Amino acid sequence: MQRPSIELPNIRIESRAVRRIDFWLLGAVLFLHILSLPLIDSATHSAGGHYYLKRQLLLIAASLVMMGLATFIDYRDLVWLSPWILGLNVLLLVAVLFIGRTAGGSTRWISLGFFDLQPSELFKLTAILFATRILCSMDSPLESVWPVIAFYTWLAVPALLILKQPDLGTTLVIIAIVTGMLYFSGTPGRTIFTLILAGVIMVGILLWLYLYAGVPLPIEEHWIDRLVTGFNPEKDPLGKGYQVLQSKIAIGSGTLWGKGLGKGTQNRLDFIPHQETDFIFSVVGEELGFVRTTVVLGVYVLILCRCLIAAVTSADKEGTLIAGGVLSMLLFQSMVNIGMTMGIMPVTGIPLPFLSYGGTASMVNSFAIGLVLNVGWKRHKILF
Repeated sequence: MQRPSIELPNIRIESRAVRRIDFWLLGAVLFLHILSLPLIDSATHSAGGHYYLKRQLLLIAASLVMMGLATFIDYRDLVWLSPWILGLNVLLLVAVLFIGRTAGGSTRWISLGFFDLQPSELFKLTAILFATRILCSMDSPLESVWPVIAFYTWLAVPALLILKQPDLGTTLVIIAIVTGMLYFSGTPGRTIFTLILAGVIMVGILLWLYLYAGVPLPIEEHWIDRLVTGFNPEKDPLGKGYQVLQSKIAIGSGTLWGKGLGKGTQNRLDFIPHQETDFIFSVVGEELGFVRTTVVLGVYVLILCRCLIAAVTSADKEGTLIAGGVLSMLLFQSMVNIGMTMGIMPVTGIPLPFLSYGGTASMVNSFAIGLVLNVGWKRHKILF
């Protein structure tokens, strides 16, 4: 790939250029950021002093700065720099093994005093940029299974480091990102489907060997527990299935119009662990109800549609792949998070974009949206 000229963003932005910004996408993301404030405040009321609300305000402010930065820099410069970004990110993942902060049985964070950095979240962006560089350097799309498998090999070391934390959810998100980008690069759908089917069969065989044949495998026990109880929480209602069952009760009790912000009984009585992060959608369902929850889901659909439009109308291949990668990331995270709170997906610890409390994740998602805005901004005309 030819090195692009790297220049500082021009702070003088013409009104015509501003009109090219996708205000539908920007408005949808801002709506979710604002909605997260009362939801997180309600979910963390027992902490007192509105601590998490104040933190979330600061995180949103930082996230918007990251979004603005990503909107007006040249994303091709980031693609060109991606090998160095990848190297730095891998070093951070290695550092987690030695100086990482442990919480909830996982070691994922590097404490910076005022902020906990999560390198595995950063790797989502790194994967998008580096995969874009590789795919843009190819003369033709990968069309058969074996070249596609070879393409995934660069993910091996980072994925193993993330699994070591352990963090299966983020690993799955990264695989989903790269798989989606393959589709946008021109890899036939049948090839991707064959690969996914083979992966599912292989995972099934490994689970059978581990559970029924007694073959020792390097699998975290809680991964199996989450898989089993995620689909059948009634099997252990007071233990491993408790969180999912309480979440389903909360969502169902919201009925048509909800109980009102800050008035959810399941939420206020702290029946649901981690409701401000992984299970924030249970607060949405209980306090907003079916009708307004449908509106929230509609906002997510709008975001995904605007990412898709940016991908298919991009002025260059880099833009198509970046927007496609962001679309894949947000789609997978949203589907899995909402699915696990409703008991139709296993619990994986994946946060809900823009609504869940979290520092690095919020800034990564916002930076990713900034890249999509960037792709749309560089088009000659934006579609509405």
